[in-house]
Amino acid sequence: MARKSRKEKNMATNNAIFRYAAGYIRLSVANKDEACSVANQKLIVERWAAQQEIAIDRFYIDENYSGSSFKRPAFQEMLLDIDDGKIGCVIVKDLSRLGRELISTSYYIEEYFPSKKVRFVSVNDQFDTVDGINNRIGSSPSRIRIPITNAFNEQVSLDISHKTHDILDMKAQRGMFIGPRAPFGYRKSTENKFVIEPDPEAAAIVKEIFTMAAEGAGITAIVRYLNENDIPTPIQYARSNGLEGNYDDGDGVWNTRSVKYILTNRTYTGALVQGKEKRVVEGAHAPLVDSETFDSIQKSIQEKAFRITAGHNASCTENILKGKVICGYCGSKMQRRRGTNHADWYFFTCLTNNRVGVDHCTGMYVREEDIFSAIYYQVKSFLDARFISKGQYEAEKEALEQEIADCKDISADPSERIRQYYERLVMKEISLSEFQSFKKNVYEAKERMDACVQALEKHEQRYRQFTKMLKVRDKKLPLTEIVDCIEKITVHEGKTITVTWFRDL
Repeated sequence: MARKSRKEKNMATNNAIFRYAAGYIRLSVANKDEACSVANQKLIVERWAAQQEIAIDRFYIDENYSGSSFKRPAFQEMLLDIDDGKIGCVIVKDLSRLGRELISTSYYIEEYFPSKKVRFVSVNDQFDTVDGINNRIGSSPSRIRIPITNAFNEQVSLDISHKTHDILDMKAQRGMFIGPRAPFGYRKSTENKFVIEPDPEAAAIVKEIFTMAAEGAGITAIVRYLNENDIPTPIQYARSNGLEGNYDDGDGVWNTRSVKYILTNRTYTGALVQGKEKRVVEGAHAPLVDSETFDSIQKSIQEKAFRITAGHNASCTENILKGKVICGYCGSKMQRRRGTNHADWYFFTCLTNNRVGVDHCTGMYVREEDIFSAIYYQVKSFLDARFISKGQYEAEKEALEQEIADCKDISADPSERIRQYYERLVMKEISLSEFQSFKKNVYEAKERMDACVQALEKHEQRYRQFTKMLKVRDKKLPLTEIVDCIEKITVHEGKTITVTWFRDL
């Protein structure tokens, strides 16, 4: 008789018909124990599989992921393969590798895997669902032992989280750097990751910024110097040195916020301000500016801010369009300024050409009163296009409220109702399909109800805003009442003005 291959034996083991076997491995950030290493987990899974004459076709590995969440890339990929019918058996070293959150872990073991006809094995826990969710190990019911193990693993996860925060706080007290990446101008030491040291190229840029500020240059002047000389921004520099991840790359140019952050960051004096208590540790690393110069710059920044604030309070009206007026040429926010010789009128101007250079923008300019006129005109157009009567508003509101009431009857206290049905499933009072059908109905009703609640809130908000806009149009309310309806105001060449309203209005 022809000899069977390992995969053919795999298909016939214990009379269970399944596709291929997969090993799942998880290594948390906090757990550096050799016993939980990726290599050791693979070894344990492979040894057990070999004893059972099961061939492991693939390992799904999540490194540096907590067991308290199931949003792990390799785990999610494994679920997709299970849904596609590619996997018939999942093997882990122990239950804590699958997860440390009680309810979700139990769900995968006792509902998800069986519903997909996937055999689940936890080697160290001697747990195997080859006979289904009612599997017993010897004379001990696994149904009793497994939930207890999952509850223990969940508590361990919480303990690890608390201990991790305590350890990081202790390290901050000792002057050890605990941030994910060093501030611009520094880099993590290759010898000790809890120590930062000057990065020669970036540190030279930081020192130049402090030197210019100490010599009296304003923040805007420093920004323009950096941009005109094509000096890389902190994020650009980090990317060029291998930084990966979901970080905001900005618009690729220096701005006043990034320069001010450097000039006011005490880290550059050699101090570290970290931890929950914001503890300050002096002399933690090499400084890029001396404390005396740093304090002098802080005083200058504060005095300038005070002068601007005092002058604004004394003679300026409120800028109700702050952050909303956009230059149509370069896309930058335009700044509000007072008329020449402190005249009692205001205008908006784009300062990009001052900060980056005249080649980047024409320096758009428009009077504030012209923007107000454009808003009043476009309010009328908006209302004509989206008019709704009070009767229409009341009818839609009533329909949404009725649907919410209907869904609430089905989905009242969904967690408790599903738990009760889950208990009936465990006691074999209902079938798995009945349980899943009930759960599906509850969740669908809950989703519909939540959607209707949100729709009702938006409907009521829109009508409130609509009535406000009517009153603004009729000059019964000031423009300040509808500023929050405006997403942006774009000033184009020729001083054409476009008002963009938020889409959910």
